[in-house]
Amino acid sequence: MAASGPSQSVQERREAQREALRKQRQAELSRQRTVRIVVIAVISVIALLLLSIAGYYVYKATRPAGPIASPAGMSEDQTYLSFGAPEGSGKPVLEIHLDFMCPVCGQFEQLNGEDLQTIVEDEEATVHIVPRRFLDPQSTTGDYSSRAASTFVAIYEQDPAAAWTFQQLLFQNQPAEGSAGLTDDQLWSYAQEAGADESAKDAVDSKKYMPWVRKVAEPYAADKASGTPYVEIDGTQFETWNEQGALRKAVLEAGGSSASDAGGASDAGGASDGGQG
Repeated sequence: MAASGPSQSVQERREAQREALRKQRQAELSRQRTVRIVVIAVISVIALLLLSIAGYYVYKATRPAGPIASPAGMSEDQTYLSFGAPEGSGKPVLEIHLDFMCPVCGQFEQLNGEDLQTIVEDEEATVHIVPRRFLDPQSTTGDYSSRAASTFVAIYEQDPAAAWTFQQLLFQNQPAEGSAGLTDDQLWSYAQEAGADESAKDAVDSKKYMPWVRKVAEPYAADKASGTPYVEIDGTQFETWNEQGALRKAVLEAGGSSASDAGGASDAGGASDGGQG
């Protein structure tokens, strides 16, 4: 009987060790299950958060847009600013797409600016200016074309003649493509130089017509041409605008004439010939 005591003690110790190992494994398995549950819960919360954020932006991008502000007297879907002869006057319709950062548009203004001034002043054509913003990415601010165009539209609402002069000043003082463009203060300074008064400043400062430029004018223009300048006379593209005097000559040949009497129309034709010379 005395020999059985130590043997049972060893057996008990072994059983105790096995039980301890079993409990340790169970504790480890339990810990791993807890970690998995926590990880899955965290991932689920993050996934739900990301889905919520994505859903918000999808909603924001696809929700019905509110009304887009357009200048007084213009319909919401009118894609241009009108100068020169009144709409429906029977005069040719000269449509010009411009981007205020486009260097080739600056060349267009240098070549045709004086003739365009005559066309507008003498109402030889109804001139539609479509201000574009496709070169926004080419300004370091990412929005110069839109800012300049919005300012142009704001001035037009207050005083079309001042707006015409303003766009001439922008091309005469055109910033380089790839630069920041003119500052808002500089744009307003040129607006004042063109004759705009304080009644236009709120619309300029708030960039009131930037949505119209981006959502109305730009899509219309982009459907017709990828770049600027783009010119049409009565719906037909005019491509030889880079020949001195050719644009006004084409307008007159399309039926453009001075708003004055026949003698005035003859004088206008003579000015065109002189420009070609």
